[in-house]
Amino acid sequence: MTEIFRLFRLGLDLSYETDFNQIGYNNFTQSMELEPGTLAMYGSHVPSDKSQQVVLERYASDEAYQKHVDSPHFKAFAGLAQKAITSREVVTLKPEIFLQKPTALRVLEPNDFSVRLARVTVSDSQAFAAIVLPEMQASMDKESGVLVMYAGRDIENPNTWYFFEVYEDEAAYEAHRGTSHFKDYIAKSSNLVLDKTLQVLTGDMLVNRG
Repeated sequence: MTEIFRLFRLGLDLSYETDFNQIGYNNFTQSMELEPGTLAMYGSHVPSDKSQQVVLERYASDEAYQKHVDSPHFKAFAGLAQKAITSREVVTLKPEIFLQKPTALRVLEPNDFSVRLARVTVSDSQAFAAIVLPEMQASMDKESGVLVMYAGRDIENPNTWYFFEVYEDEAAYEAHRGTSHFKDYIAKSSNLVLDKTLQVLTGDMLVNRG
């Protein structure tokens, strides 16, 4: 079975912010408690603008996703979204690698976690994968402050990669950038990268099954 891996960019009418946070909290917690096929849900926002929401989700299969969509907690969220969401962009991703620490992540309150979303367009995805995927594995294995590292390719644009990463704090992120394996990845992949954007996010609710 192929996992479902999606990125959502949502515009939020801030007059609904309190309701959005409450119903979102219930959706995240109930999904983790009641849906074994819901593997991870990450809700963040652009630091300077809470109206710009970024959500990343993983489901074990189409069946697992459908179970989530049919749940009362998601239907409550969907009902609010009809009023509160002013824009919606969805990027469906082909999974490349999912790495996370063994302990389940349950972050549901204000926190010091460092969250990054990168979008990288390359000239040769096969060559790029041979460089970046081992680097990500080394980061997870060697760095205690690296909590989540996901990579996927845009289904509609296969040479465009998305990377979602969660670090224990900003110091852990800076330490990661100083490692030899990260610097080696940058050097080896530089001639393959056509375009790159890196977005800093504020993590609001970050949950996975470990």
